[in-house]
Amino acid sequence: MAAESHLDFYRRWHRRSKPYIRWQFEQFRPFIGQRVADVGCGLGNFTELLVGRDFYLGIDLDEELLAELSRIHGRRSNLQTARLDITGPEMKETLTAHRVDTVLCVNVIEHVAEDTQAVRNMVEALPGGGHLCLLTPALPFLFGTLDELDGHYRRYTRRSLATLFQNLPGRVVKLYYFNLIGILGWLVKGRVLRQRRHTNDNYAIMNAVLPLVQPLERLVPPPLGMSLICIFRKD
Repeated sequence: MAAESHLDFYRRWHRRSKPYIRWQFEQFRPFIGQRVADVGCGLGNFTELLVGRDFYLGIDLDEELLAELSRIHGRRSNLQTARLDITGPEMKETLTAHRVDTVLCVNVIEHVAEDTQAVRNMVEALPGGGHLCLLTPALPFLFGTLDELDGHYRRYTRRSLATLFQNLPGRVVKLYYFNLIGILGWLVKGRVLRQRRHTNDNYAIMNAVLPLVQPLERLVPPPLGMSLICIFRKD
């Protein structure tokens, strides 16, 4: 079987993960303003949920993904894309120039060696009252072949994620574990079976259990989860 291209993988993930993406988005909805930067936008998992805002800026390093995103949504006058390094000075300059009031950054900073600089760039570009909405992989003991496949440097704990915001102007208003049931699947597939491909059953299983998991986590916050949600409000 021919190797799956980078673009085809993102197309598959985008097509099959919509229920999970909507669940992620619900964690951030109350904090999202009208001028949003979607950092690490890929093919635009969140784009269709954000195009009703006044302004949407999709940021990624992958030119092929940005081109596909523009092809899908490019006729919208309130949508722009930019190829930027999250750790570079151009990142902060671009967010500031576009008067972005919310940065959505989902499963991105774990790919970056200088994650402290990446977070600083996003926070410093925000106006007072603006929000940085982060989702990161959690629990270092889960680090395995699926993390290696995705190019992860690390997985976070509550403490290690909170440390990234030390000496930044503002406060963490929410920080909690997310998706408890996902721990088992990631542990088995990435640490026990040592899989090196995201198979379709990964998405199918998650979509099947979401109707049960979502209301449970809403009622009883889990003590652990395969991801961490963090909301930071700029002073």
